[in-house]
Amino acid sequence: MRRLCLVAAGLCLLSRAARAQRAVTVQADNDAFNFWQMPWARPDEEYTSGVRLAVERDGAGWSRRLGWALGRCANGQQCASHTFELGQDIYTASRPKGWSVALPGERPDAGLLWMASTSRVAHPGAINELRLTIGVTGKPSLAEPMQRMFHDIAPRLNRPITWGPQMPAEPVFSVAFDRRRLIAAGSLELQPHGGASLGTLLTEARAGIGLRYPSSGVLSWQLPRKAGAVSLEFAGDAQVRGVARNAMLSGTFFRPSPSVALRPLVSELTAGLRLQWRSLEASWLAHQTGAEHRGRTRPHDWSTLALSWRPTR
Repeated sequence: MRRLCLVAAGLCLLSRAARAQRAVTVQADNDAFNFWQMPWARPDEEYTSGVRLAVERDGAGWSRRLGWALGRCANGQQCASHTFELGQDIYTASRPKGWSVALPGERPDAGLLWMASTSRVAHPGAINELRLTIGVTGKPSLAEPMQRMFHDIAPRLNRPITWGPQMPAEPVFSVAFDRRRLIAAGSLELQPHGGASLGTLLTEARAGIGLRYPSSGVLSWQLPRKAGAVSLEFAGDAQVRGVARNAMLSGTFFRPSPSVALRPLVSELTAGLRLQWRSLEASWLAHQTGAEHRGRTRPHDWSTLALSWRPTR
């Protein structure tokens, strides 16, 4: 964990010195941020926690030779960006009230420590994105000690969890392509989107539609940063995913491991607010993910808190 913190701090220091930097973002996912629920009633199961650090810079990076897939910028335009991310995701099985051990047949407890590199090309009416992710599962992901550390901070609000058989250590990867269109409808911006992922980490196809109100008419990183300027916007999204493989549920690829049967179609709803002040942007998003495996019949609610710094361009 100490090494992870040092790497994250190093990325922040390097990004401050980069003239081409667009944004530095720190994000945390957790059902503890379900503020509409009482603290002791928040589920703490399924996708229970995630943290990530992202640094976005100008330029297409490694994908500059893939103009046929992402499209190219017109002469003189700065429409391409590249993002590096470092993160950790934690998944735990559902446990009956008062129990610290999961019942047989539940999803395996699992963790993922990952790095991702994303190239993005923004056109006047669409955004194309290509993403490469590599990671490791099992004990090297540090998921179990991380969860135990945070549960010890507020033991009255976090029930004790004893991890059962978890996914063993294995390297994982995925390649993803997504395309999002931008359609102005008065003060509302509609964003139909679709994409697919392929790899041992995740193999799926997805489609959905997002919205933003009020619409700025331009991309967020193109907005001028005015002294004292404050803006508030509502964001939402609805999508359906056709899932063939999800390592956190399907288990390891190269050897047997605990696993559960996938549901082939999974829905996901997102809604929340973004607040911008000068070069800072804070957001809170609530998510509802449909049942992802056969042993579960109800959706899972979780939320995201994120803070971004976008230097004046």
